[in-house]
Amino acid sequence: MKRKISKLKEQITELAKKEGIDIVRISQADPFEGYLLSNSVRRDPHLTLPEAHSLIIFGIYIGGFNLSDWDNPAIGRTSRLFLSGFFCDVLKPLKPILSLLHDDGFKAEICDTYQPGGSILPLKLAAVRAGIGWQGKNTLLISPEYGTFLALGGIITDALLEFNNEKVEDHCGKCHACQKACPTNALSEPYRLKRERCLSSLIEEELLTEEVRQLMGNKIIDCEICQDVCPYNKKHLRNPLITDRSTTFDERKESLKDFFKLPNLLKLSERGYKKYFDSYRAGIPHRVFRRNVVAALGNSNQPDAISLLKGALEDSDPEIREIAQNSMNSLRN
Repeated sequence: MKRKISKLKEQITELAKKEGIDIVRISQADPFEGYLLSNSVRRDPHLTLPEAHSLIIFGIYIGGFNLSDWDNPAIGRTSRLFLSGFFCDVLKPLKPILSLLHDDGFKAEICDTYQPGGSILPLKLAAVRAGIGWQGKNTLLISPEYGTFLALGGIITDALLEFNNEKVEDHCGKCHACQKACPTNALSEPYRLKRERCLSSLIEEELLTEEVRQLMGNKIIDCEICQDVCPYNKKHLRNPLITDRSTTFDERKESLKDFFKLPNLLKLSERGYKKYFDSYRAGIPHRVFRRNVVAALGNSNQPDAISLLKGALEDSDPEIREIAQNSMNSLRN
């Protein structure tokens, strides 16, 4: 077993590279004592795997998953995390690594924090412990190399792997750019997110307030404002790193740019929405998605916005009809 253990980390790293994973780090599976988690069941990996010894944390760079016309108000805007397909943890690329561990006789579980009965591992804190970066004032993981643009995944295992225990110091310093830029004051206290005020959360709520409708602009799913202003993302916003995944995504950019035009999104039936969006695992109902598209149209100030919104007046959902009417009134004034 010792011979296998000595080579196992190397095998995991090699297999991860084949799966398009950009970074692999390993830390101990001790309970987490970080802020906000002191009274949470998420603090202890042993609740998922009683024999847990090692946490293997994986990161996939998503800085290149953006559309060049996102600032165009006629384009529905989402996030790099969403377009990467890893909105709810990195899962599929980890399955071959899980099989490797199982084949070698180890117990292991993939972390899937959004799956009922899935792992409860706090991936950001695990990544900090493994030396990938620090948790910034925007509460996101910030890596010196990748900025905030890492999709994270993890495996809990009983394998006695060698740990990466080097710590990355907090480099936020006196910077408050993310706090100042947040339009809903969700980051009024550094390092703590008021999720109930976060724009990403607010545009997924059952009801959309007038305040949020005006603040969301062309955002239909998720928000990246606090990431757009982070100094550690500047180089990634100008020139994203080139990876195999980003190169593959680049080949789809033109078709996606057309797909995300608000009039095209408005035409999506519930069946069409599920066909195109279920793979992203966002968990956002079609009604909420359609409502957000209608709201974004109202904010777009495009010449054809009023005629498109007229169609939404016939929607069966009363909230969508109200937003369409209010938006038309605003555009006419």
